[in-house]
Amino acid sequence: MISSGPLDCVFITPPFSMSENFGLLDFVGTYGPPINLLYLVGALEKQGFNAGIIDLTHDQRSLAECADSIAASGAEIVGVAVHFTFLVPRALELLSLIKERQPSITIVAGGVHFTALPEKTMNECAHIDIGVIGEGEETIVDIVRCHKQGMQLDKVPGIIYRDGGRIVKTGRRALISNLNDLSFPDYSRIDLSLYYPAIHLARKARNFMITTSRGCPFQCTFCDRTVLGSEVRNFSSEYISRMIDHLIEKYNAECLLLEDENFCIRQDRFRDICDILREKFLKYNITWSCCLRADSVEPWMGKVMYDSGCRAAIFGIESGSQRMLDTYRKRLNVNILAEKCRIIRNAGIRLSGSFIVGGPGENEESVNETIRLVRKIELDYIFLWYFMPYPGSAIYKDIESAGEIMGDYSNHSGHRIAFVPRTMSRKQLELSYKKIYRAFYTRPSVVLRIIRQYGLSGLPEFFKNGFKYLWRFIVNK
Repeated sequence: MISSGPLDCVFITPPFSMSENFGLLDFVGTYGPPINLLYLVGALEKQGFNAGIIDLTHDQRSLAECADSIAASGAEIVGVAVHFTFLVPRALELLSLIKERQPSITIVAGGVHFTALPEKTMNECAHIDIGVIGEGEETIVDIVRCHKQGMQLDKVPGIIYRDGGRIVKTGRRALISNLNDLSFPDYSRIDLSLYYPAIHLARKARNFMITTSRGCPFQCTFCDRTVLGSEVRNFSSEYISRMIDHLIEKYNAECLLLEDENFCIRQDRFRDICDILREKFLKYNITWSCCLRADSVEPWMGKVMYDSGCRAAIFGIESGSQRMLDTYRKRLNVNILAEKCRIIRNAGIRLSGSFIVGGPGENEESVNETIRLVRKIELDYIFLWYFMPYPGSAIYKDIESAGEIMGDYSNHSGHRIAFVPRTMSRKQLELSYKKIYRAFYTRPSVVLRIIRQYGLSGLPEFFKNGFKYLWRFIVNK
Protein backbone atom coordinates (compact mmCIF):
# COMPACT_ATOMS: atom_id res chain seq x y z
CA MET A 1 0.00 0.00 0.00
CA ILE A 2 1.39 3.41 -0.93
CA SER A 3 0.58 6.98 -0.04
CA SER A 4 -1.64 9.14 -2.25
CA GLY A 5 -0.02 11.92 -4.29
CA PRO A 6 3.48 12.04 -5.80
CA LEU A 7 5.99 10.06 -3.77
CA ASP A 8 9.37 11.31 -2.69
CA CYS A 9 10.34 7.81 -1.62
CA VAL A 10 8.81 4.34 -1.74
CA PHE A 11 10.17 1.42 0.30
CA ILE A 12 9.92 -2.11 -1.02
CA THR A 13 10.31 -5.64 0.28
CA PRO A 14 11.31 -8.43 -2.12
CA PRO A 15 8.85 -11.32 -2.62
CA PHE A 16 9.48 -14.75 -1.14
CA SER A 17 7.55 -17.96 -0.60
CA MET A 18 6.90 -19.75 2.68
CA SER A 19 8.98 -22.72 1.54
CA GLU A 20 11.96 -20.44 0.86
CA ASN A 21 11.81 -18.94 4.34
CA PHE A 22 10.55 -21.86 6.44
CA GLY A 23 11.62 -24.97 4.55
CA LEU A 24 9.88 -28.13 5.80
CA LEU A 25 7.79 -26.01 8.17
CA ASP A 26 6.25 -23.83 5.47
CA PHE A 27 2.78 -24.96 6.56
CA VAL A 28 3.13 -23.07 9.86
CA GLY A 29 5.17 -20.14 8.55
CA THR A 30 4.09 -16.55 8.90
CA TYR A 31 4.40 -13.20 7.18
CA GLY A 32 5.12 -10.31 9.53
CA PRO A 33 4.62 -6.62 8.75
CA PRO A 34 7.75 -4.67 7.70
CA ILE A 35 7.98 -2.68 10.94
CA ASN A 36 11.46 -1.39 10.02
CA LEU A 37 10.01 0.27 6.91
CA LEU A 38 7.06 1.64 8.87
CA TYR A 39 9.51 3.54 11.08
CA LEU A 40 11.29 4.93 8.01
CA VAL A 41 8.02 6.15 6.52
CA GLY A 42 7.16 7.82 9.81
CA ALA A 43 10.54 9.57 9.93
CA LEU A 44 10.12 10.99 6.42
CA GLU A 45 6.54 12.10 6.86
CA LYS A 46 7.44 13.82 10.13
CA GLN A 47 9.78 16.02 8.07
CA GLY A 48 7.12 16.75 5.44
CA PHE A 49 8.14 14.22 2.79
CA ASN A 50 5.67 11.87 1.12
CA ALA A 51 6.59 8.20 1.48
CA GLY A 52 4.95 4.85 0.93
CA ILE A 53 5.52 1.09 1.06
CA ILE A 54 5.08 -1.60 -1.56
CA ASP A 55 5.33 -4.86 0.36
CA LEU A 56 5.90 -7.68 -2.12
CA THR A 57 6.44 -10.48 0.40
CA HIS A 58 3.15 -12.15 -0.59
CA ASP A 59 3.36 -11.25 -4.27
CA GLN A 60 3.27 -14.23 -6.61
CA ARG A 61 4.16 -12.24 -9.74
CA SER A 62 7.51 -12.46 -11.46
CA LEU A 63 10.28 -10.06 -10.45
CA ALA A 64 9.89 -8.32 -13.81
CA GLU A 65 6.20 -7.68 -13.13
CA CYS A 66 7.01 -6.43 -9.61
CA ALA A 67 9.62 -4.09 -11.07
CA ASP A 68 7.05 -2.74 -13.53
CA SER A 69 4.67 -1.73 -10.72
CA ILE A 70 7.46 -0.13 -8.66
CA ALA A 71 8.81 1.84 -11.60
CA ALA A 72 5.26 3.02 -12.32
CA SER A 73 4.77 4.30 -8.75
CA GLY A 74 6.24 7.67 -9.68
CA ALA A 75 8.64 7.65 -6.74
CA GLU A 76 11.90 9.54 -7.12
CA ILE A 77 13.68 7.26 -4.64
CA VAL A 78 13.24 3.51 -4.10
CA GLY A 79 14.54 2.08 -0.83
CA VAL A 80 15.01 -1.56 0.08
CA ALA A 81 16.12 -2.90 3.46
CA VAL A 82 18.10 -6.09 2.95
CA HIS A 83 17.60 -7.61 6.39
CA PHE A 84 17.16 -11.29 5.52
CA THR A 85 20.34 -12.64 3.99
CA PHE A 86 18.48 -15.27 1.96
CA LEU A 87 16.74 -12.44 0.10
CA VAL A 88 19.93 -10.71 -1.03
CA PRO A 89 20.17 -12.28 -4.52
CA ARG A 90 16.50 -11.57 -5.21
CA ALA A 91 16.62 -8.03 -3.83
CA LEU A 92 19.62 -7.14 -5.99
CA GLU A 93 17.98 -8.62 -9.09
CA LEU A 94 14.79 -6.66 -8.38
CA LEU A 95 16.72 -3.41 -7.95
CA SER A 96 18.48 -3.97 -11.27
CA LEU A 97 15.15 -4.56 -13.03
CA ILE A 98 13.72 -1.36 -11.53
CA LYS A 99 16.71 0.66 -12.68
CA GLU A 100 16.46 -0.76 -16.19
CA ARG A 101 12.85 0.39 -16.39
CA GLN A 102 13.39 3.80 -14.84
CA PRO A 103 17.06 4.87 -14.93
CA SER A 104 16.29 8.20 -13.24
CA ILE A 105 15.16 6.50 -10.03
CA THR A 106 17.64 6.78 -7.16
CA ILE A 107 18.03 3.41 -5.45
CA VAL A 108 18.88 3.26 -1.75
CA ALA A 109 19.75 -0.01 0.06
CA GLY A 110 20.16 -0.68 3.76
CA GLY A 111 19.47 -3.24 6.46
CA VAL A 112 21.44 -5.74 8.51
CA HIS A 113 23.09 -7.59 5.64
CA PHE A 114 23.98 -4.39 3.82
CA THR A 115 25.46 -2.84 6.96
CA ALA A 116 27.67 -5.89 7.45
CA LEU A 117 28.92 -5.90 3.83
CA PRO A 118 28.40 -2.43 2.33
CA GLU A 119 31.25 -2.34 -0.20
CA LYS A 120 30.71 -5.93 -1.27
CA THR A 121 26.98 -5.38 -1.82
CA MET A 122 27.57 -2.17 -3.77
CA ASN A 123 30.00 -4.03 -6.01
CA GLU A 124 27.54 -6.91 -6.47
CA CYS A 125 24.82 -4.55 -7.69
CA ALA A 126 25.92 -1.59 -9.79
CA HIS A 127 22.38 -0.19 -9.69
CA ILE A 128 22.51 0.73 -5.99
CA ASP A 129 23.18 4.46 -5.83
CA ILE A 130 23.31 4.94 -2.06
CA GLY A 131 23.64 2.56 0.88
CA VAL A 132 22.60 3.18 4.48
CA ILE A 133 24.96 1.79 7.13
CA GLY A 134 23.34 1.30 10.55
CA GLU A 135 20.03 2.68 11.75
CA GLY A 136 18.08 4.34 8.97
CA GLU A 137 15.54 6.79 10.37
CA GLU A 138 17.80 9.85 10.53
CA THR A 139 19.90 8.87 7.54
CA ILE A 140 17.01 8.43 5.11
CA VAL A 141 15.72 11.91 5.97
CA ASP A 142 19.13 13.38 5.12
CA ILE A 143 19.28 11.42 1.87
CA VAL A 144 15.84 12.52 0.69
CA ARG A 145 16.53 16.13 1.70
CA CYS A 146 19.80 16.15 -0.26
CA HIS A 147 18.06 14.64 -3.26
CA LYS A 148 15.21 17.17 -3.21
CA GLN A 149 17.50 20.15 -2.71
CA GLY A 150 20.29 19.03 -5.06
CA MET A 151 22.85 18.90 -2.24
CA GLN A 152 26.01 16.78 -2.10
CA LEU A 153 25.98 13.57 -0.04
CA ASP A 154 29.50 13.88 1.37
CA LYS A 155 28.27 15.54 4.58
CA VAL A 156 25.70 12.82 5.34
CA PRO A 157 27.13 10.41 7.93
CA GLY A 158 26.41 6.71 7.80
CA ILE A 159 26.22 6.15 4.05
CA ILE A 160 28.12 4.75 1.09
CA TYR A 161 27.41 6.13 -2.38
CA ARG A 162 28.57 6.31 -5.96
CA ASP A 163 30.35 9.44 -7.15
CA GLY A 164 31.04 8.95 -10.82
CA GLY A 165 33.14 5.84 -11.12
CA ARG A 166 34.17 5.61 -7.48
CA ILE A 167 32.46 4.44 -4.28
CA VAL A 168 32.60 6.88 -1.36
CA LYS A 169 32.00 5.92 2.26
CA THR A 170 31.24 8.62 4.83
CA GLY A 171 31.85 8.42 8.58
CA ARG A 172 29.77 6.21 10.82
CA ARG A 173 26.58 7.81 12.13
CA ALA A 174 26.05 7.64 15.88
CA LEU A 175 23.19 5.51 17.14
CA ILE A 176 19.95 7.40 17.72
CA SER A 177 20.32 8.77 21.24
CA ASN A 178 16.69 9.67 21.91
CA LEU A 179 14.36 7.00 20.56
CA ASN A 180 11.37 9.04 21.72
CA ASP A 181 11.97 11.38 18.78
CA LEU A 182 10.88 8.60 16.41
CA SER A 183 7.36 8.60 15.03
CA PHE A 184 5.13 5.61 15.72
CA PRO A 185 5.23 2.91 13.01
CA ASP A 186 2.61 3.93 10.45
CA TYR A 187 0.53 0.78 9.94
CA SER A 188 -1.85 2.67 7.66
CA ARG A 189 0.74 2.20 4.89
CA ILE A 190 0.16 -1.56 4.64
CA ASP A 191 -2.75 -3.94 4.23
CA LEU A 192 -3.04 -5.46 7.69
CA SER A 193 -5.14 -8.38 6.43
CA LEU A 194 -2.05 -9.84 4.74
CA TYR A 195 -0.20 -10.54 7.99
CA TYR A 196 -0.76 -13.11 10.68
CA PRO A 197 1.27 -14.26 13.69
CA ALA A 198 3.17 -17.49 14.27
CA ILE A 199 1.39 -20.64 15.38
CA HIS A 200 2.31 -20.27 19.06
CA LEU A 201 0.55 -16.88 19.35
CA ALA A 202 -3.06 -15.65 19.36
CA ARG A 203 -3.62 -16.36 15.67
CA LYS A 204 -7.16 -14.97 15.47
CA ALA A 205 -6.36 -11.70 17.25
CA ARG A 206 -5.22 -8.45 15.64
CA ASN A 207 -1.49 -8.59 16.41
CA PHE A 208 0.94 -5.67 16.24
CA MET A 209 4.70 -5.65 16.72
CA ILE A 210 6.23 -3.12 19.08
CA THR A 211 9.68 -2.61 20.55
CA THR A 212 10.41 -0.96 23.89
CA SER A 213 14.19 -0.85 23.39
CA ARG A 214 17.00 -1.32 20.90
CA GLY A 215 20.36 -3.01 21.30
CA CYS A 216 21.69 -6.05 23.15
CA PRO A 217 24.60 -6.14 25.63
CA PHE A 218 25.32 -9.84 25.15
CA GLN A 219 27.94 -11.12 22.73
CA CYS A 220 26.51 -14.32 21.21
CA THR A 221 28.81 -15.21 18.34
CA PHE A 222 25.99 -16.01 15.89
CA CYS A 223 24.26 -12.61 16.22
CA ASP A 224 24.78 -9.49 14.14
CA ARG A 225 25.06 -6.34 16.24
CA THR A 226 26.14 -4.01 13.42
CA VAL A 227 22.85 -2.06 13.15
CA LEU A 228 21.37 -1.75 16.64
CA GLY A 229 24.59 -2.02 18.61
CA SER A 230 25.49 -3.49 22.00
CA GLU A 231 24.22 -0.62 24.10
CA VAL A 232 20.59 -0.92 25.24
CA ARG A 233 18.57 2.21 24.46
CA ASN A 234 15.05 2.46 25.78
CA PHE A 235 11.90 4.15 24.62
CA SER A 236 10.38 6.02 27.57
CA SER A 237 7.44 4.56 29.47
CA GLU A 238 5.31 7.50 28.37
CA TYR A 239 6.18 6.89 24.69
CA ILE A 240 5.30 3.20 24.98
CA SER A 241 2.00 3.97 26.71
CA ARG A 242 1.02 6.45 23.99
CA MET A 243 2.03 4.05 21.22
CA ILE A 244 -0.12 1.25 22.66
CA ASP A 245 -3.09 3.62 22.98
CA HIS A 246 -2.50 4.67 19.37
CA LEU A 247 -2.53 1.05 18.16
CA ILE A 248 -5.70 0.27 20.08
CA GLU A 249 -7.61 3.40 19.12
CA LYS A 250 -6.59 3.54 15.45
CA TYR A 251 -6.20 -0.13 14.54
CA ASN A 252 -8.19 -2.03 17.20
CA ALA A 253 -5.07 -3.91 18.36
CA GLU A 254 -5.84 -7.00 20.43
CA CYS A 255 -2.39 -8.49 20.98
CA LEU A 256 1.10 -6.95 21.11
CA LEU A 257 4.25 -8.78 20.02
CA LEU A 258 7.13 -7.29 22.01
CA GLU A 259 10.12 -7.72 19.71
CA ASP A 260 12.77 -6.62 22.23
CA GLU A 261 15.83 -8.85 22.21
CA ASN A 262 16.04 -8.95 26.02
CA PHE A 263 12.83 -7.84 27.63
CA CYS A 264 13.62 -8.59 31.29
CA ILE A 265 17.37 -8.08 31.77
CA ARG A 266 16.72 -4.93 33.86
CA GLN A 267 14.24 -5.62 36.62
CA ASP A 268 13.23 -2.00 37.22
CA ARG A 269 12.57 -1.52 33.51
CA PHE A 270 10.68 -4.82 33.38
CA ARG A 271 8.38 -3.70 36.20
CA ASP A 272 7.73 -0.33 34.55
CA ILE A 273 6.72 -1.90 31.24
CA CYS A 274 4.57 -4.55 32.94
CA ASP A 275 2.78 -1.78 34.88
CA ILE A 276 1.91 -0.09 31.59
CA LEU A 277 0.82 -3.36 30.00
CA ARG A 278 -1.29 -4.27 33.03
CA GLU A 279 -3.09 -0.93 32.79
CA LYS A 280 -3.87 -1.57 29.09
CA PHE A 281 -4.85 -5.18 29.79
CA LEU A 282 -7.33 -4.21 32.49
CA LYS A 283 -8.75 -1.37 30.39
CA TYR A 284 -8.78 -2.91 26.91
CA ASN A 285 -8.18 -6.64 27.51
CA ILE A 286 -5.13 -6.44 25.23
CA THR A 287 -2.66 -9.33 25.63
CA TRP A 288 1.00 -9.60 24.67
CA SER A 289 3.93 -11.91 24.03
CA CYS A 290 7.68 -11.45 24.32
CA CYS A 291 11.17 -12.93 23.98
CA LEU A 292 13.16 -13.63 27.15
CA ARG A 293 16.61 -14.70 28.23
CA ALA A 294 15.98 -17.67 30.50
CA ASP A 295 18.72 -16.69 32.94
CA SER A 296 17.10 -13.27 33.47
CA VAL A 297 13.84 -14.78 34.73
CA GLU A 298 13.23 -14.57 38.48
CA PRO A 299 10.54 -16.56 40.39
CA TRP A 300 8.24 -13.54 40.82
CA MET A 301 8.24 -12.56 37.16
CA GLY A 302 5.82 -15.16 35.83
CA LYS A 303 2.84 -13.90 37.82
CA VAL A 304 3.66 -10.26 37.08
CA MET A 305 3.72 -11.05 33.37
CA TYR A 306 0.48 -13.03 33.42
CA ASP A 307 -1.37 -10.41 35.48
CA SER A 308 -0.36 -7.76 32.95
CA GLY A 309 -1.70 -9.78 30.01
CA CYS A 310 1.25 -11.89 28.82
CA ARG A 311 0.01 -15.12 27.26
CA ALA A 312 3.04 -16.34 25.29
CA ALA A 313 6.82 -16.12 25.57
CA ILE A 314 9.91 -17.52 23.86
CA PHE A 315 13.24 -18.55 25.38
CA GLY A 316 16.28 -18.41 23.10
CA ILE A 317 17.81 -21.67 24.35
CA GLU A 318 19.89 -22.59 21.26
CA SER A 319 21.23 -25.97 22.46
CA GLY A 320 21.00 -28.63 25.15
CA SER A 321 24.79 -28.95 25.08
CA GLN A 322 26.72 -26.76 27.50
CA ARG A 323 29.74 -27.08 25.24
CA MET A 324 27.79 -25.64 22.30
CA LEU A 325 26.33 -22.86 24.45
CA ASP A 326 29.85 -21.93 25.51
CA THR A 327 30.99 -22.02 21.88
CA TYR A 328 28.21 -19.56 21.03
CA ARG A 329 29.18 -17.41 24.07
CA LYS A 330 25.55 -17.65 25.12
CA ARG A 331 26.41 -17.25 28.83
CA LEU A 332 23.60 -19.63 29.73
CA ASN A 333 23.76 -22.60 32.13
CA VAL A 334 21.78 -25.52 30.73
CA ASN A 335 21.06 -26.78 34.25
CA ILE A 336 18.78 -23.84 35.10
CA LEU A 337 16.46 -24.25 32.12
CA ALA A 338 13.94 -26.69 33.61
CA GLU A 339 13.27 -24.40 36.58
CA LYS A 340 13.09 -21.24 34.45
CA CYS A 341 10.56 -22.95 32.17
CA ARG A 342 8.42 -23.91 35.16
CA ILE A 343 8.33 -20.30 36.38
CA ILE A 344 6.77 -19.13 33.11
CA ARG A 345 4.50 -22.08 32.39
CA ASN A 346 3.20 -22.36 35.98
CA ALA A 347 2.05 -18.76 35.66
CA GLY A 348 -0.25 -19.82 32.80
CA ILE A 349 1.91 -18.46 29.99
CA ARG A 350 2.48 -20.51 26.83
CA LEU A 351 6.24 -21.01 26.45
CA SER A 352 8.26 -21.86 23.35
CA GLY A 353 11.96 -22.55 22.90
CA SER A 354 14.19 -21.55 20.00
CA PHE A 355 17.13 -23.83 19.11
CA ILE A 356 20.07 -23.92 16.68
CA VAL A 357 21.57 -27.06 15.16
CA GLY A 358 24.76 -27.37 13.15
CA GLY A 359 27.05 -24.71 14.57
CA PRO A 360 30.86 -25.06 14.62
CA GLY A 361 31.74 -28.15 16.67
CA GLU A 362 28.23 -29.66 16.61
CA ASN A 363 28.34 -33.46 16.65
CA GLU A 364 26.16 -36.46 17.43
CA GLU A 365 26.79 -36.13 21.16
CA SER A 366 25.69 -32.47 21.34
CA VAL A 367 22.62 -33.22 19.19
CA ASN A 368 21.65 -36.01 21.60
CA GLU A 369 22.05 -33.58 24.51
CA THR A 370 19.58 -31.24 22.80
CA ILE A 371 17.20 -34.16 22.24
CA ARG A 372 17.37 -35.08 25.93
CA LEU A 373 16.69 -31.48 26.89
CA VAL A 374 13.60 -31.06 24.70
CA ARG A 375 12.22 -34.31 26.11
CA LYS A 376 12.82 -33.10 29.65
CA ILE A 377 11.79 -29.45 29.94
CA GLU A 378 8.20 -28.26 29.69
CA LEU A 379 7.69 -26.24 26.52
CA ASP A 380 4.60 -25.82 24.36
CA TYR A 381 6.44 -25.42 21.07
CA ILE A 382 10.01 -25.52 19.83
CA PHE A 383 11.48 -23.81 16.79
CA LEU A 384 14.67 -25.17 15.30
CA TRP A 385 17.03 -23.32 12.98
CA TYR A 386 20.03 -24.47 11.05
CA PHE A 387 23.09 -22.49 12.11
CA MET A 388 23.53 -19.43 9.89
CA PRO A 389 26.96 -17.83 9.33
CA TYR A 390 25.65 -14.28 9.10
CA PRO A 391 28.25 -11.87 7.66
CA GLY A 392 28.00 -9.38 10.55
CA SER A 393 28.37 -11.97 13.31
CA ALA A 394 31.54 -12.47 15.36
CA ILE A 395 31.86 -16.06 14.23
CA TYR A 396 31.79 -15.20 10.53
CA LYS A 397 35.41 -14.15 10.12
CA ASP A 398 36.70 -17.62 11.08
CA ILE A 399 33.82 -19.65 9.71
CA GLU A 400 35.70 -21.36 6.89
CA SER A 401 38.08 -22.95 9.37
CA ALA A 402 35.12 -24.52 11.19
CA GLY A 403 33.25 -26.00 8.23
CA GLU A 404 31.87 -25.46 4.74
CA ILE A 405 29.47 -22.75 3.59
CA MET A 406 26.88 -24.29 1.28
CA GLY A 407 25.58 -22.52 -1.81
CA ASP A 408 24.92 -18.80 -2.06
CA TYR A 409 23.02 -16.39 0.19
CA SER A 410 19.67 -17.84 -0.90
CA ASN A 411 20.33 -20.75 1.50
CA HIS A 412 20.64 -18.45 4.53
CA SER A 413 17.03 -18.63 5.72
CA GLY A 414 17.54 -20.68 8.87
CA HIS A 415 15.52 -23.59 7.51
CA ARG A 416 17.96 -24.54 4.77
CA ILE A 417 21.48 -25.81 5.29
CA ALA A 418 23.92 -22.97 4.70
CA PHE A 419 26.81 -24.34 6.76
CA VAL A 420 28.08 -27.85 7.53
CA PRO A 421 30.53 -28.13 10.46
CA ARG A 422 33.63 -30.26 10.01
CA THR A 423 32.34 -32.51 12.81
CA MET A 424 29.23 -33.61 10.88
CA SER A 425 28.19 -34.55 7.36
CA ARG A 426 25.35 -32.80 5.56
CA LYS A 427 23.24 -35.97 5.83
CA GLN A 428 23.88 -36.21 9.57
CA LEU A 429 22.81 -32.57 9.93
CA GLU A 430 19.58 -33.13 8.01
CA LEU A 431 18.76 -36.19 10.12
CA SER A 432 19.60 -34.35 13.36
CA TYR A 433 17.22 -31.52 12.44
CA LYS A 434 14.36 -34.01 12.03
CA LYS A 435 15.33 -36.07 15.10
CA ILE A 436 15.12 -33.06 17.40
CA TYR A 437 11.71 -32.10 16.05
CA ARG A 438 10.46 -35.70 16.33
CA ALA A 439 11.76 -36.01 19.89
CA PHE A 440 9.66 -33.05 20.98
CA TYR A 441 6.49 -33.19 18.90
CA THR A 442 5.87 -36.89 19.49
CA ARG A 443 5.57 -36.33 23.25
CA PRO A 444 1.90 -37.06 24.19
CA SER A 445 1.81 -34.11 26.60
CA VAL A 446 2.91 -31.74 23.83
CA VAL A 447 0.33 -33.08 21.36
CA LEU A 448 -2.46 -32.67 23.93
CA ARG A 449 -1.43 -29.09 24.72
CA ILE A 450 -1.43 -28.18 21.04
CA ILE A 451 -4.88 -29.73 20.54
CA ARG A 452 -6.21 -27.68 23.46
CA GLN A 453 -4.77 -24.52 21.93
CA TYR A 454 -6.44 -25.22 18.58
CA GLY A 455 -9.79 -25.92 20.25
CA LEU A 456 -12.73 -27.70 18.61
CA SER A 457 -13.08 -25.15 15.83
CA GLY A 458 -9.39 -25.49 15.00
CA LEU A 459 -9.26 -29.29 14.81
CA PRO A 460 -9.42 -29.40 10.98
CA GLU A 461 -6.35 -27.14 10.84
CA PHE A 462 -4.64 -29.24 13.52
CA PHE A 463 -5.14 -32.48 11.58
CA LYS A 464 -4.08 -30.86 8.30
CA ASN A 465 -0.85 -29.56 9.83
CA GLY A 466 -0.35 -32.78 11.75
CA PHE A 467 -0.53 -34.84 8.57
CA LYS A 468 2.08 -32.62 6.91
CA TYR A 469 4.32 -32.94 9.97
CA LEU A 470 4.01 -36.74 10.03
CA TRP A 471 4.79 -37.01 6.34
CA ARG A 472 7.82 -34.70 6.35
CA PHE A 473 9.41 -35.54 9.71
CA ILE A 474 8.45 -39.15 10.46
CA VAL A 475 7.52 -40.99 7.24
CA ASN A 476 10.31 -39.36 5.21
CA LYS A 477 13.15 -39.92 7.65
